[in-house]
Amino acid sequence: MHVEIHEGVKDWIRSKGNQLTVQLLEVKGCCAPDIQELVVLPRKPKNVQNYREFTIDDLFVYVQTPIAMKEKLVLQLKGFGIFKTVIARVQ
Repeated sequence: MHVEIHEGVKDWIRSKGNQLTVQLLEVKGCCAPDIQELVVLPRKPKNVQNYREFTIDDLFVYVQTPIAMKEKLVLQLKGFGIFKTVIARVQ
């Protein structure tokens, strides 16, 4: 798996403690189609056995195992000021 980090994301991760978790959020409903979304959290996961760890410079990126099988993970900064956050997408 290749992890692509856009400009500003590394600084954002450093400001949050040098750790980032990308996990899959699945919402299942009885009357609607299932929804799968990537969630980015600025912390280390509690159960690291279900994640692959990537070290990029001095940063630790944890990617949930089903996501880690995809080809490319793109981390991008979104928002402005104190409302900045990182979004993830798989290509």
